[in-house]
Order: sequence, then structure tokens, then C-alpha cells
Amino acid sequence: MTSGFDPPILTSSNGPTHGPRASVLAMSAPITSGLRLHWNSPERPGGGIDVTVEEKLHISRRWQITSADSWLHVTDSLIRGEHIRATPGELALDIRDELLEGTGAAYLDLDGWVAAVYAHGEQSSWTDEQTDLVVRQAVKSFHVEQQLATDGLLPPGERIVTMFAHDLANAAYLVYAGARLGYANPTTAEQMLDALGHNASNVDAFQTWAQFGAAYVAASSVLYGGYPTDAHYIDAAGTVRTLLSSPMSPWTNIGFPGRSAP
Repeated sequence: MTSGFDPPILTSSNGPTHGPRASVLAMSAPITSGLRLHWNSPERPGGGIDVTVEEKLHISRRWQITSADSWLHVTDSLIRGEHIRATPGELALDIRDELLEGTGAAYLDLDGWVAAVYAHGEQSSWTDEQTDLVVRQAVKSFHVEQQLATDGLLPPGERIVTMFAHDLANAAYLVYAGARLGYANPTTAEQMLDALGHNASNVDAFQTWAQFGAAYVAASSVLYGGYPTDAHYIDAAGTVRTLLSSPMSPWTNIGFPGRSAP
């Protein structure tokens, strides 16, 4: 299930293409490809470090960033994973993982997952509305995983452990977007990229770009898409498939932060 459209992968000759800094910036590729921007440089294609109307609208609508303060707050929270941790979809994944680790099982079917959410909700004194919301996200996540497996984007026997890829990808993108907006100075940008690399390398679930990409697609569908999958899934899956296969992609040439090259 893909769109049949290969997004452009734009690499700047003025930015890093190998090494630790490049691997951090490569996390932004699913987003920069869609916006037709360089993944490894704040410079726009054609020259200039300034923001287009299209990009400014994207940032404002998606993240409500309209000032240097709001840019700093949003980007910092994404680097820390605070956005994804606050979502019911991530909570549903945490509940499943806790049960699997506690029982030593390798797989949990949908009925077992839903039952685990209800039990967790009762133990946590959730309202019926809170429990139902997390249950719906568990069901949604289950079907997204099945679609990822069908599309060859989730290896057999693997599951989505976290959707932190969403926050990491967006944070990596927003660092250089901040430069184009005139909000980020070089020192702040470098500090943010260092923090991003540190946090990404500590995610055990992301040993490869394929695992990161599957989590990014899952987040795109679970957070923004309809049931069971729609254009949010299809577009993200098509972009990730291209990034995992194109010889022009940083994902086929450099390793995920803290990992060896492919």
C-alpha cells in the first residue's frame, strides 16, 4: 500500500553527508523530502537561508510556532520525547510492552491487548472515556502494525515498541527550520543536534533505519490518520520505502545515530 510517488531526496553539498552529525540530520529526511528541502543543511535548494511561505504555514499549522520562544519550546519538547509520551497511542504501546516483559511472551493478540488496557485503566482509576481512548489507540496500532508487516516495512516477529521516531524526526527538521525562520543561532542549533543524537542513540528499539522508519509511519497513521489506514499512512510509507531503498538516501549510506553504517 504505497502512493506510487517517490519523494525527492535533496542532499546539499554544503552539509555533512557522513559521520555523527549527518546521522542525526538524516532523521529529518521523511519530513524534508515532503517539503522539498535539504535534509543536511538549512540552506534552501537554489540558495539562501530563509523560509518559504509554504514552510512557514506548515510550521504554524502543525506546531503553532510563530516566534522564537515557541520554536524553542516545541523543538526542545520534541527532542525530549515529551510530545509522543503524552499521547494515548504511546501509552497503549507501553501497556503492551509492560505485559510482554512481565510474562516473557513474545506476542500479544488484539483481545489480550485490549484486556490489558482495561485492566490498566481500572488499576489507574481512569474514567471510562480515558480507557476507551487508549483502547481505540491500541486497536488502531494493531491494524497499523499488520499493514506495516503486509507492506514489508515491519520485519516478521517485530512490533512497534515506541513512536518516538515522530518526535525525533520533527525535532531534527525543526532545528534547521528555526535557522530559516531566523530563530536559531548556530550555537543553539548545535546543542540541539547533540541532544538529539544522544537521545536517539539511547533508544534500544531503533537499531536500524528500518525500525525507525516503521515507527515513523506508525506514528503518522496513529496520531493523524483515520481507521484503519489512510493517506497519512500511505504517504509516510511511500516516503520511508524510498528512503530505505534509494542509493541517494542518507538511510542507505550512513547508520542511525550511534549505530554502524548499513
